[in-house]
Amino acid sequence: MVASQMLNPLSLLRISNFFLLVVSSMQTNQIYMKLFFFKVCTLSFLLLLSLIYESSAQTVSGRVIETGGSGIENATITVLNAADSTVVKYEASNKEGYFEITNLNNGVFTFKISCIGYSNQLLNNIRFNGSSVKLTDVALNKQSKELKEVAIESKHPVLERKVDRWIFNLNNTIAANGSSLFEALQVAPFLKVSDNGVSMAGKGVLGVMLNEKIVYLSGTDLTNYLKALRSESVEKIEIITNPPAKYEAQGDAGLINIVLKKNESLGWRGSLSSTYRQGFYASYNNNLALFFRSKKINSSFTFGQSRYHNMQNNWLNMIGNSSQILSNEQRISITPGLQAGLSIDYELDRHNNIGFIYNISQSKENNAFVNSYSYGKSNTVDSVLNTNGEMYRPLFAQTLNIYHDLKIDSAGKKLSSSVNFFSNRPEIRNNFVSESESTYAAVRNNNSSKYNIWSVQSDLTLPYKWAKIETGIKFANFDNNADVEYYNYAHENFLLDKTRSNEFNYTEKNLASYFSMSSELSKKMTLKAGLRYEYTMTDGYSPTLDQRNKRNYGALFPTAYIIYKADANNVLSLNYSRRINRPGLSSLNPFAYYTNIYTYFIGNPLLLPSYSNNFELNYLYKSMVSFTVFTQHASDVNSLLTTIDGPLVVSSGGNFISRDNVGAYVSINRAFFKWWENSSSASFFYSSSESKIEAISIQNGTSASFSLNNNFKATKQLNFYLNYSQSLPSTSGNTYTYSVRDFRVGARLKLLNDNLIINPSGFLGTVNKYDVRFNEFVRTERTDYYYKNFGLGITYLFGRSKVSGNNKDISFDEKRRAQ
Repeated sequence: MVASQMLNPLSLLRISNFFLLVVSSMQTNQIYMKLFFFKVCTLSFLLLLSLIYESSAQTVSGRVIETGGSGIENATITVLNAADSTVVKYEASNKEGYFEITNLNNGVFTFKISCIGYSNQLLNNIRFNGSSVKLTDVALNKQSKELKEVAIESKHPVLERKVDRWIFNLNNTIAANGSSLFEALQVAPFLKVSDNGVSMAGKGVLGVMLNEKIVYLSGTDLTNYLKALRSESVEKIEIITNPPAKYEAQGDAGLINIVLKKNESLGWRGSLSSTYRQGFYASYNNNLALFFRSKKINSSFTFGQSRYHNMQNNWLNMIGNSSQILSNEQRISITPGLQAGLSIDYELDRHNNIGFIYNISQSKENNAFVNSYSYGKSNTVDSVLNTNGEMYRPLFAQTLNIYHDLKIDSAGKKLSSSVNFFSNRPEIRNNFVSESESTYAAVRNNNSSKYNIWSVQSDLTLPYKWAKIETGIKFANFDNNADVEYYNYAHENFLLDKTRSNEFNYTEKNLASYFSMSSELSKKMTLKAGLRYEYTMTDGYSPTLDQRNKRNYGALFPTAYIIYKADANNVLSLNYSRRINRPGLSSLNPFAYYTNIYTYFIGNPLLLPSYSNNFELNYLYKSMVSFTVFTQHASDVNSLLTTIDGPLVVSSGGNFISRDNVGAYVSINRAFFKWWENSSSASFFYSSSESKIEAISIQNGTSASFSLNNNFKATKQLNFYLNYSQSLPSTSGNTYTYSVRDFRVGARLKLLNDNLIINPSGFLGTVNKYDVRFNEFVRTERTDYYYKNFGLGITYLFGRSKVSGNNKDISFDEKRRAQ
């Protein structure tokens, strides 16, 4: 009893406050970092003991059944004080009729069991004297008089503000009526959606989660994935501009979490969809999705097959005072691909769930390219180098997640554990011939990597009346074995050039622990604060160069949030987070990736992580108008340095830049009429940078963008949309980006009782163009992806319409760095 009293929540709160005071006084060297990590783990263990203590506290449990013996779901169990009939607690039964009520004081109580469509049942004079009670099954009789069906609709506002995220209720918009998720996301605030992926206004590319599970896709792969998802299956989109301590500290652009609808209907359903796109060439993708749910099993199976045929033109000019290099390239790619996924969740009992999620994908991209580089001074051309070749890029990847959930009690206490494994096998087989008047070279340049990433983690959720506590620990291991081979054609054979070939073996281990607490101080104010610690150990070794680079470092990542609801129409919030950007694994490989015999990019094994501090002030008015002011300071930003030596052009990354951004963002979501919804936004920010080296020419500058998205409901079965967005010219660091705009129009027609959906669409975009400015020259790149196409999508829904798939929450953020 003494030990149990010592481990009550108030004592643990004092312990956590003591640890936080200790942390605030520590110096940021590795010894103290390791000490803090140990203390955080100790605190997590103490909280687990508290959980065990709480789970063994005085409880009452039982089951509500029909007269036939089957369980009744969502029956209400109300605990009343026997003396004055005041309500002490209440709980609802699960889908099998079981319930559990914890932490009852000693005394005499009355239990009222009720459910719509059944007669009420009272259990009088239930006495508690320090021990738990298990009630006999409570049988409810169906009411003899049938009640008329009443439809009750509870509609959330389109935009809500929670303590650590925005909630965009997509289901309450016309955009959710028969569209793909890619189309629906275009009306979400804070987001910029294009065929290149999803980014956050003023910050850049963000992470995408599906029910808290990271989607490890980027660029066009992510776009195609979002086009395959149906907006009707989405309940809401959580926009997390400053992620809390529970999530990985990697990345500084935020996250979005796509929350699928949850329901308990048993049976199966499915969808079959096909999309055809006609641009310069024709492309298509086909998708099949099947979902099955029984009392114990919740499962889903997806299969996708695609073939993308694209063309792009690229112009790259490097013009300086004494020399110039002008180039253009045309690239035609054909990418067939297959993807499959299987997930099964099994409920062992009302306290334990186990399951797995397995995804596998394979693609074979074939590129044929022709480029021409002219070298000279001013307007005089000294020589021209023409290169033509073929690039073959096979990719095989698979992910396995195995998990277990322990539901400690009905109050929401939960311990979740998982093991994750990811394997990726990207290859590049590049064969090209470069020739000029005086040069001829036939080259084979093969690059291959083998990524193996695995992680184990455990997360503990402890909801109390006075606060909600989240804590957890995670270990992740990276292995990357890569090699590059460069062959020159000579004497009718391809001979290995050892000076341009290399091997690289890289390992990285990350230890992480976090503690987070949120509390509702009043009906108007909620606070949340968290602290995450990550310790990283890296080892990169090149056998070819006999060069080893080892580095160990640790860092703290605090987060803090406060939200104040002045009234129903006005909400203010302030938040802060510290983040880290570790370099991608491919950027660390000291390999040379060749465009032609004189132009290549080389990795840098000495790259350091970049750190950023992020502040935001948000205001929401009537759930329609949001206004955000944000600042971001980033140090040791990875920037590209290009050097020119005659015809030789070499690019490599380095930690050269420090940057400060300050900006504002406003969005308006409003239905002008029942048939017309508008979602508009605008952003502006100012960027100030400093460079550590003189070669990079820094310029401070501004950026602005706006978007207008309109959805029109012609009939119950027919919708139209019309979207326009534009990014104005911007300057950040040594990069100047030109204006970009796009225009989208389309329709959605539902037939056959809304089971057949037809989506014609059109898209018109502009080329991407930017300057990278160095002291000796300016590098200008312009890319035309032929953003002019017409598309036609057809989706057929079959089976029961209210069967959900496995919505298990799994986080495996490390995969993003191995793409």
